[in-house]
Amino acid sequence: MARGEIVLSKEPGSETYQGTFSDTGKNVGMTFYRTSDGKFYQASGLKGGGPIRHVDKPYSELREGDVGYDEDLLDISDDSPLLEDMLPSLSEELYPTSEENVQSIYKKLQSGDTAAGETEVVLCRGTTGPQAENIVKLKTAGGVEGADPNVLPVSEETARLQVRNGRVVPEYTTDLSVADRFSREHYLIIVKVKAKYITRGSVSESGWVMPHTAPVEPVGIIDRTYGHAENIGQANASK
Repeated sequence: MARGEIVLSKEPGSETYQGTFSDTGKNVGMTFYRTSDGKFYQASGLKGGGPIRHVDKPYSELREGDVGYDEDLLDISDDSPLLEDMLPSLSEELYPTSEENVQSIYKKLQSGDTAAGETEVVLCRGTTGPQAENIVKLKTAGGVEGADPNVLPVSEETARLQVRNGRVVPEYTTDLSVADRFSREHYLIIVKVKAKYITRGSVSESGWVMPHTAPVEPVGIIDRTYGHAENIGQANASK
């Protein structure tokens, strides 16, 4: 392999490509993701990389060998395989932290274990395309300017208000079935966030709320509009 070249290898049933970059005698492992339009995005290695971007294909555009392919569903152009089946084929980093683990970390934090608050968890939510892009660009839970590493978590009272009324503070989830429902015909955003910024949200939806300015690391953004214009009025009830 010539200096500076990268040879990529694709794992079966996956959309990620592994390669080794060789330069000045050093070898660095790298991961790339290939989008549906054929472009490669660096996911990790060297100086890191941005979030994995993926356009979710409806059943009608899937081909034999694709995750979720079903010849009986090829006439469906406004629905796609479950996130639970699709995400693992993209990257393990996109899979949310288990609800059990997040609860365990949260209980430690509540009992005074401040070190637990530095633990990163992976959460996701359905939202609009513009909002998802703002979260990626500004790296905050609410997609607003001014990431504040010293921001306090949302109060339990505000969290209850969010659960009751919605559109109060950003609410993410560990439950892919919930995220699947809220992201269909919209976008899915997946982030890493330190546990010290989260507060218990909707128990039935495995929800966790956080301040708009809580710093997050976006790791994935999934377009699930199936090529149609978004109905903004039907987006996620969290703000």
